[in-house]
Amino acid sequence: MNKMFSISEAASLAIHSLVIIAKSKEQINVSGIAEATNFSRTHLAKVLQRLSKNKYIESERGPKGGFVLSKDSEDITLLEIYELMEGKLEPEHCTIHDGDCPFKTCIFSGITDRFLNEFREYLESKTIHDFVP
Repeated sequence: MNKMFSISEAASLAIHSLVIIAKSKEQINVSGIAEATNFSRTHLAKVLQRLSKNKYIESERGPKGGFVLSKDSEDITLLEIYELMEGKLEPEHCTIHDGDCPFKTCIFSGITDRFLNEFREYLESKTIHDFVP
């Protein structure tokens, strides 16, 4: 059976990195973010590259270089970052039957869709700014 939804390491790292960058008073580099998150520097670099390519962060090279947000932290929802990393969050239909179901009513009564909707609503309602003190 498939998972209803999951948060990959890449999505988690992207969200956490954006919060760390938003909190930082100065530019913060890959090493600083890796140290704060205890994630692999190599994996982090790939995630940051994707965030940069999609214009969520800007980077400056050099000894005093690092990352800053390209957008206001209030304008970046967790949902858009999740979907950037994971793909569109869409309702999952039955994970067992691919087509006609032999039962008159769903054994799970659509609970997976309710969980997914609640998860989506949470991600949509939260911005990076919500986690910056």
